[in-house]
Amino acid sequence: MQPLFRIYAGSEEITDVIRDRLIELVITDEAGIQSDELKLTLDDRRREVGAIAELPRIGAVLTVSLGYAKTRLISLGRFIVDEVEIRSPPATLTVSAKAADMVGPFRSPKTRSWDATTLGQLVEAIASEHRYQAKIDTELGAIAIPHLDQTEESDMALLTRLAAKHDAVAKPVAGFLVLAKQGAIKTITGQVMPTINLNPRDLAEWRYRHSARKPGGSGASSDLDTQKSPTTATGGTKAYWWDFEKGARREVTTGSPPFEEIRYVHATEAEARAVAATRKNTGTRGQGALSFSLQGDPRLAAEGRLSITLRPGLPTDWRIKRVEHRLSSQGYTTQVECERFVVTPEPLTTDR
Repeated sequence: MQPLFRIYAGSEEITDVIRDRLIELVITDEAGIQSDELKLTLDDRRREVGAIAELPRIGAVLTVSLGYAKTRLISLGRFIVDEVEIRSPPATLTVSAKAADMVGPFRSPKTRSWDATTLGQLVEAIASEHRYQAKIDTELGAIAIPHLDQTEESDMALLTRLAAKHDAVAKPVAGFLVLAKQGAIKTITGQVMPTINLNPRDLAEWRYRHSARKPGGSGASSDLDTQKSPTTATGGTKAYWWDFEKGARREVTTGSPPFEEIRYVHATEAEARAVAATRKNTGTRGQGALSFSLQGDPRLAAEGRLSITLRPGLPTDWRIKRVEHRLSSQGYTTQVECERFVVTPEPLTTDR
């Protein structure tokens, strides 16, 4: 199939100008706080046909779509140009851009406190400040936040920290600020993203890795510090909370022994439960990794769900962590990195 692309600079289509000069177009789509990126490498040799009349403007908004002549093109996002590089020989011009929703004041540090609110109300307030429309998972939105300090921390970093504590993802997407559970990211219309089904023969190559080691936490909070080595394989997770009425430390567990213990003593049982479930799910996801490449497929996107049966004994359901779309004279290819799909937390028990 003949791959096609379409690029707009603002409201003006520049596809024809780019097509004659295109060496390579790469879009990297990352899960979570990582900013999606666009890189355009163009032939900058002087010639009359399709000459690059002027350098791309820093701050210009580029909208890119990919697909095929026999199928519809799919928009892969809006990007703001933040770097232009010119090299010779050979004479090339490289344009780098970041996802439009992941730059600007959303990443600027702030200091303030949040009191007597919920996670949903907090997300709605931040969305309003940045002129986003909030899209929030109902269950996550109802989580109570008695008090929270935001000290020299950007709104993006704050939301990422809170989302990580509750096994969720917070990310601005196309004018929306989305808060959803890991593996259950919803489209901007509010509909669950469809599972993409692939066949082994669709893949050019693939690699599966299973590890008994747990990852060493999300890095978003010290709440995930553990008493055992973060690389030690464990069956479950144990978290603590302080019972002010009884003046005693209490515990909750998820999974089965042996337990990985989280040192931090949480203020409430709900917080301890959330952190324990998050830690267990993160460990389970991290124990299985799948990467593959295939003929370019613009449907594949970070946070999406994938189903594929590669061989007996391997998981079939996956959450997409990273996608790289690459278009050049060699054709259109997509590289994908996945982790095990885990949504429903295992039952939690608490001491009484």
